[in-house]
Amino acid sequence: MTNEIHIASDTITVGSTLQHATLRSVQTVTEITDTAVRMTTDEHEFVYPREQLALELSTGRFELISQ
Repeated sequence: MTNEIHIASDTITVGSTLQHATLRSVQTVTEITDTAVRMTTDEHEFVYPREQLALELSTGRFELISQ
């Protein structure tokens, strides 16, 4: 696998910024592995299964703010 996630025309890489649609929190991607994506806010760290994050991006739960 690659250290990128492709959703439609968007590419998520380390350093990409995503916004959670409901919570409106902005999270920065700090690591992408074959199985997980690690993201941080100013106060918290989150680890999402790679496939779950791809699904949530495609359904609009997260919005790509910057690549």
